[in-house]
Amino acid sequence: MIWNGIPMTCDPRLMPTLVLVRHGKSEAHRTDDHSRELAARGRADAAAVREWLTQKGISPDRVVVSTAERTRQTWQLASVGDAPAVYEHRVYEASVEDLLDVLRETPAEVQTLVLVGHNPAVERLAWQLDDSEAARDQTDKGMPTSAVAVFEVRGWSDLSAGELQELVAPRG
Repeated sequence: MIWNGIPMTCDPRLMPTLVLVRHGKSEAHRTDDHSRELAARGRADAAAVREWLTQKGISPDRVVVSTAERTRQTWQLASVGDAPAVYEHRVYEASVEDLLDVLRETPAEVQTLVLVGHNPAVERLAWQLDDSEAARDQTDKGMPTSAVAVFEVRGWSDLSAGELQELVAPRG
């Protein structure tokens, strides 16, 4: 079996799912960037993300959220399933490599992981995970606030390639 041009020995239906969520629209300025809260539009859009995740049947086994207030609020309003959020300081002001390090720590038994973070790292991670022409048609447009990108990946220890399933920006 071939997946994303790579020979596979396992059933692709059992491949892990990575859901990247960019936080909702936040207030413009605050002395402490880490404490910026969601704007009214961000709250409405986060609720729309929840609706979209529910419609798609996405229920994470693990959720990793930046410690910034706007990401915490985004997940509080968008949360689906029963997995408790793990608040991870490395997701705030992260590089792509920082995000990959966090993702690689995911236990192998996790089938669906949601990561709630910030641009530019979330958008750049999406570019890196699937650099195919079809994916670039979507990811080159960027990941606006409240955007959700869903990927199938080989595994948490091997994030060298993924396959973009959907990229949306639900609006409330």
